Amino acid sequence: MAAQYSFVMKNMSKTFPGASKPVLNNINLQFYPDAKIGIVGPNGTGKSTLMKIMAGIDTEFTGEAWPGENITVGYLAQEPQLDESKTVKENVMDGVRPVADMIDRFNEISMLMGDPPADADFDALMEEMGSLQEKLMRLMAGHSIAIWNWRWRRCAVRRVTAL
Repeated sequence: MAAQYSFVMKNMSKTFPGASKPVLNNINLQFYPDAKIGIVGPNGTGKSTLMKIMAGIDTEFTGEAWPGENITVGYLAQEPQLDESKTVKENVMDGVRPVADMIDRFNEISMLMGDPPADADFDALMEEMGSLQEKLMRLMAGHSIAIWNWRWRRCAVRRVTAL
């Protein structure tokens, strides 16, 4: 049975316009799922360029580079562009907005069930709560997500990892 890789590069090279030589030359990589990979080297040797290619941000290269089936690549820039009108927490929450919204709705339903209005539809609330919990558990099981406490009360920072 053939190995399933998280990421593959074949004969990948990258040269910047005006440069005398490529920053990356004929790179061949194959990462296994759950492998821990470190990219180490002096400044200017192409570490960030390699990561941008893996994340699909830089597409100007020769050769091939692609993530494995059902693999999502995230990239956190060394100096990310943040909205200066927002707090650090607000900027972070923008990055995890879909998950944070699901947690907020889960908590809202929990509060409604604890002190229900007279016209509360418990069946609909339970169904929605179960659906949200299922989605959140699937996210926790399948991705590198920072941990929020088990009672879904606070959301931490999503770790962005390339693999």
